[in-house]
Amino acid sequence: NCRHSPFFHRGAMKEHIKFHSRVIVARTAVGMRQSVEFEQGIGKCHVFVHPSGLACAVLADGEYPMRVAFQLVSEVIRVFMEKHSGTWQTVTTDTQLEFPEGDEFLQKFQNPAEADKITKIEKELDQVKDIVIKSMDDILKRGESLDALMQKSNDLSTTSYQFYRTAKKNNQCCKLY
Repeated sequence: NCRHSPFFHRGAMKEHIKFHSRVIVARTAVGMRQSVEFEQGIGKCHVFVHPSGLACAVLADGEYPMRVAFQLVSEVIRVFMEKHSGTWQTVTTDTQLEFPEGDEFLQKFQNPAEADKITKIEKELDQVKDIVIKSMDDILKRGESLDALMQKSNDLSTTSYQFYRTAKKNNQCCKLY
């Protein structure tokens, strides 16, 4: 999807993506997965070459989780092989095969937390962890406040006892009979 780039650059960008994808696929052994980071940190290309020889490449930004990218690639290959079994094995040149499911998968995997249950759980755990840390900080602050209050109470108790002793000493001279 090249909608984020200027209109006049899209053709060159698509050719650039196609070229790099083909090079990375050609250098990946059958049955293997590979992730290649592009220069200047603009993203990664995740490639899986199925044992049958069918390959799929996904380009994503550098922050996209690798596990989710390979899950996308595996699902796309599985569904493609089910839908086009017997037709893609004989293709030797660029051929347009209808595969609307590919767009559906790309839409589904736009948000990795929604597409992958493990990523979603990790995100929820991070949120819970943040809440627990905030709660612990609040408890520690309250503890510090309680310590300060206890110290003031002890100081007040000591001062009142000293006042009592001083008052008792001063009142000894004035006894009423």
